Parts: sequence; structure tokens; C-alpha cells
Amino acid sequence: MKNAEKKLNIDYASLHAVYWTLSGVIFCFTTVFLQFKGYSNYGIGIIFALGNILGFVLQPLVAGYVDRSNKRALLGCIRITAVLSLLLMLVVLMLPKSCLPLTAAYVVLLAGNTLLQPLCISLSFYLESWGYRINFSVARAVGSLAYSLCTVVLGMLVQSVSENAVPVAYIVFSFILGLLTLLFSVKEKQHSTVLDTSAAGDAEKPSGIVEFFRENRRFTLFLAGTALLYFTHALICNFMIEFIRNIGGDSADLGNVIAFMTLTEVPVMLLFPRLTRRFRCSSLLRFAVIMFTVKELIIYLAPNIAVLYAAELLQAFSFAIFVPASVRYVDEVIVKRNAVKGQAFVTTMITLGSIFASYIGGLLLDNSSPSFTLLTGVIVSAAGTLVMLFAIQKTK
Repeated sequence: MKNAEKKLNIDYASLHAVYWTLSGVIFCFTTVFLQFKGYSNYGIGIIFALGNILGFVLQPLVAGYVDRSNKRALLGCIRITAVLSLLLMLVVLMLPKSCLPLTAAYVVLLAGNTLLQPLCISLSFYLESWGYRINFSVARAVGSLAYSLCTVVLGMLVQSVSENAVPVAYIVFSFILGLLTLLFSVKEKQHSTVLDTSAAGDAEKPSGIVEFFRENRRFTLFLAGTALLYFTHALICNFMIEFIRNIGGDSADLGNVIAFMTLTEVPVMLLFPRLTRRFRCSSLLRFAVIMFTVKELIIYLAPNIAVLYAAELLQAFSFAIFVPASVRYVDEVIVKRNAVKGQAFVTTMITLGSIFASYIGGLLLDNSSPSFTLLTGVIVSAAGTLVMLFAIQKTK
């Protein structure tokens, strides 16, 4: 049993490593690749926004379908998304300069990547229904490490080989993701008896979207707070180069800051199970949402790159705690029949925050200054923290 559990945790961590590598490819290098294809920054912003909007629409729909299937459809949805992503990126690789098919393909690719996140998260609880303990925080830490390595390695490949390294990398890792889902499917068949028993014992159907919000009013506020917090988080990530240039840095500092920021997440995520043995999940969430705003306030006040690095250390106490804690929190406060829907709504609100951050951030930067843009972000983040402190329910 212990060996099987260890192997399953390794497989699950591998899946997160591949998913977050794909995220690193598409979110960190889309601008580089599409500029190579002849797109303007405005055009790239439109593609990002449309991709996020499509993902925003698809996430609750797919989550509802997975919940109705008693989560049996999870692996199938991940596999289908991986295969479609591979095929679309092959098309992208063969298309010429900027054109409508290339735009449409990239919109769907971005939506597919955002769709994968709640599915990969919910998979941990599905695997636990087989009778194993899955260490999500370790898997997510491995994902952060993979993301950091991806930004460094792919950056060097783009610089030394070609921008076409971006779609090639996405094709390779989409293929690996598809293979991993097949590996899980083999193990799923071995646990069919457990799954059948579970399905028979859960007669309740998942709630509709309106009913879900009516049943979970405090959680609805939690979702609103998440969107506000991630507005500022996305604002800083999307336009980091502008804030770095504002304090005397350059594009070389950008790669270093992103890698440093991501690496600070790893130790805390690895230690998260120990934190949950000493503190309530709700207490950890309250601490994390406060640290989000503290971190962003320091970034706003940073006079140089050294202070920016110091601010990014707080990524360990904000984002690195919030991610695993929010996953566990949803599992504790949302009934099992709506589990995937609950995880998907959190990701949906993150996507919504990113959509507004892309538009409003670009508008503010074009018409004011990086400092004023950051100040606006700090105010929005503070509002999100206040909403969260009220919305978070006390957990066991």
C-alpha cells in the first residue's frame, strides 16, 4: 500500500510538473512568439483577453460535467485538452505570419491551459477516493520548480535557436501530459470497484450554478475577494517589465526576478502539510491574503531592484500559502458533489482578475505612469484582502 501510494504521488507530481511547464511556455513566451509572428502588443493583449474569456466560460461548464460524471470524466477531459492543444500547436507551427487562423488557435490554446488547472487540482481528490493520501502541496511545489526551470531553459533556447522553440516545447509537453493521463487510466481500472461503490453511495446530484451560489453565500464572497487579489497579482506579473524599467532595471532583470519569485514558493509548498497540522486552513488563508497586499505595497514603494527582490521574498508567505490552502479550503467548505465546480470557480475568478488586469493595466500604463498603476493595484488588493477576511469561514 505504501509503495503504491508513493508511486501515485510521484505520478501526480509529474503531472503538475508537466502542466506548469506548459503554463510557463504559453504565459511567459506567448508575447515573444507572437511578436515574432508579426503581432503588435495591442493584438497580443486582445488574444490574451479572448483566451481568458473563453476559459472563463468553459471552466464552470466542464466542471459541472465532471461533477455529474462522479469525477470519472476528469482524466478524459485532461487527455482531450492535451491532445487538442498538441494538434492546435502543430497548426500554429505551420502557419505563416499573423493571420486569423493563428489568432483563433492561440485563443483556444490559452483557454485550454486555464481549463486544465482546476482539472489537475481536482484530480488529487479523485485519486484520494481510491484510498490513497495525495500530497497536493508537494506536487504543486514540483510544478513551481518546473515553471522556474522552464522560463530559464526556454529563454535560452529562444535566444540561441529560434522563437519556434516555443510551439515545439508546447507540443512535446502536451504529448507527455496525454501519456500521463493514460498511465492514470490504467490505475483507474484497477480501482473500478471502489469507484462503483462510491458512485452508488452518492445519490445527490451536483447543484446548478445559481443553486450553487445560493447554497454558498460566504464562498461567493470568497470568490469575489479572489478576483480582486488576483487582479493585482496578474497586473504585476503581466507588466513586470514596465515596473522593473521604472526602477532602473532591464529585460535581463525580468527573467531573474521571475525565476527568483517562483523558487521562493517551493520550500513553503513543500512544508505546507506541516503547517496544516499546526494551524487551521482558514487561519493560513487569512495570513496569506494579508501578505498579498503587504508584498504589493513594498513593490509599489521599491526604489531599486534590490528592494524588489526583497518584496518577492513575500511570495513565499502569500501566493505559496494561498494556492494549497485555497485548494484544501474548497474541499472542506464545499460538499463533495460540487467539489470540481468549487475548484473551477476559484480558477474562474483568477481568470476574471487576469482579464481586467490585462485591459486596465495596459490602459493605466499608456495614460499615466507605472507608479500610479501600482498604486491602483495596491488599493484593489487591499479591498480584496478586506473582503477575504470577512468571507473566509473557520475550518477544522
